[in-house]
Amino acid sequence: MLVFYCKKCKADSMTPLCERCGAAIPPQAQRFKWSCTRTPLGDTPTVLSALKIPTLVALAVALLLFLGEVIVSPDKQSALRMVTLSGMLPWLLILLAACMGIAILVLGLQGREERHFVVDARGAYVQTWIVPSRLKCLARFVPYDEYNIAEDPQGERRMLVGETHLLWADVARYETRRHACRIDLYRPAGFRFMSLYPAREEMQALEAFITPRMKHLARR
Repeated sequence: MLVFYCKKCKADSMTPLCERCGAAIPPQAQRFKWSCTRTPLGDTPTVLSALKIPTLVALAVALLLFLGEVIVSPDKQSALRMVTLSGMLPWLLILLAACMGIAILVLGLQGREERHFVVDARGAYVQTWIVPSRLKCLARFVPYDEYNIAEDPQGERRMLVGETHLLWADVARYETRRHACRIDLYRPAGFRFMSLYPAREEMQALEAFITPRMKHLARR
């Protein structure tokens, strides 16, 4: 939702004239503000990122063992035999499958989360809130702390478990996934740093808002 932020009142207004003090709000104070509820296990980029880590570790272990055998062994053919005949590959695959299973289980235990987005002229800001429990906090590797728990406007308990702020100057590129209603921001260019999930009807307006602030558009 497009809103106008009044610095004097420190509040959002639905019009360019502040609804509290009546002062004119400059165009650079416009910002998009919205929230959505998602589950990490149902979020494709999150799942792929979680599975990428054990895959890279397994590949690194296999490569290090192979290079170590090549360096140490006088018979270079033994390095290839170690990989193909020693049973190392099946064990690495079993270990990889086990690590992937653990990663999926951890994502499932994290439960639902609320993401609150703010996109303004300076950058993008995301807060992640959950309905707190010790198991969910353990799955997210964050401490369960009563001091971080607050009540939302409906009186339900929520806990802040993450905040991310990204300036447009630090964004190397971004990709717009219209079919998924997602905008991926990259810093550096090869690694996704943040994903925005606007409502479908606001996707085009948000894209028009952030495109002039990008260094370049990678892919639509």
